[in-house]
Amino acid sequence: MSDISARMPYEKKFIEVNGRRMAYVEEGSGDPIVFMHGNANSSYMWRNIMPHLEGLGRLIAIDNIGQGDSDKLPDSGPDSYMIPEHQIYIDGAFAALGVEENVTLVMHDWGGSLGLSWAERHPDAIKGLAHCEIVVANHASYDSYRDGHGERVKRAQGPEGEALVIDDNFFVEKVFTGGVIREIDAETMAEIRRPYEAPGEARRPTLSWVRQIPIGGKPEFVAELSERLSSWVGTINCPKLFIEADPGQIIVDRDLDIINSWTNQSRIKVKGLHHPQEDSPDDIGQGLARWYAGI
Repeated sequence: MSDISARMPYEKKFIEVNGRRMAYVEEGSGDPIVFMHGNANSSYMWRNIMPHLEGLGRLIAIDNIGQGDSDKLPDSGPDSYMIPEHQIYIDGAFAALGVEENVTLVMHDWGGSLGLSWAERHPDAIKGLAHCEIVVANHASYDSYRDGHGERVKRAQGPEGEALVIDDNFFVEKVFTGGVIREIDAETMAEIRRPYEAPGEARRPTLSWVRQIPIGGKPEFVAELSERLSSWVGTINCPKLFIEADPGQIIVDRDLDIINSWTNQSRIKVKGLHHPQEDSPDDIGQGLARWYAGI
């Protein structure tokens, strides 16, 4: 029996962006601290982390379009839920919520690409950047990932990927669960599955995200974006926090070299694979709170 709570302590609210409802949770007041998620996830992933920062600022966690309780896109297909489209909705959500100055971003997975893209365009608005298992750079091959993650990604990106993900929910059932050390309890797993229960286009976001992982320079747009954003982070001297998952799954070799070159950066190490929020939420929350209180 897990002692990591499955309960979401915050009530979902909604805003309209480009004619679609986007879900978010919010707690407190002050400078915004925005928690950003990636594939097969939602604001739910931050449920046991955000409480550690209560009283320190205005805590906000947004569900990406098509994920969590945000609307699915109409008439979606293979070209839907790409980074530029996600960015339009994230930018719109930030604007609708008045996230515009003294902003701290807490980013995981593709939340790093979306968050850093916003930060690059609003550098004077940034107070701090915290990151964990984000997409830092192009990987030379699938073999560069740890713990079988590369092989699972290879299957999802390959010719069988459409059937595996859209029909069989492969990303949620195999890739996501393969990024957690503990055996995920039934209540937590039910909430993670919920946005993707129906076979078909409801699962499209999970396939589009995994097919954008840059391997061997492809897709070119994402490989170039990742390299550009990582280079830009090296030029901004705002406080940064590297939440290092141990052993982690996607931050290896060159990724570590790049991250270690970033200035004004603190580091905490927590037990976890790609989703340490499901293995070490208290360690992450406490480390974030200590770091934030000092910036």
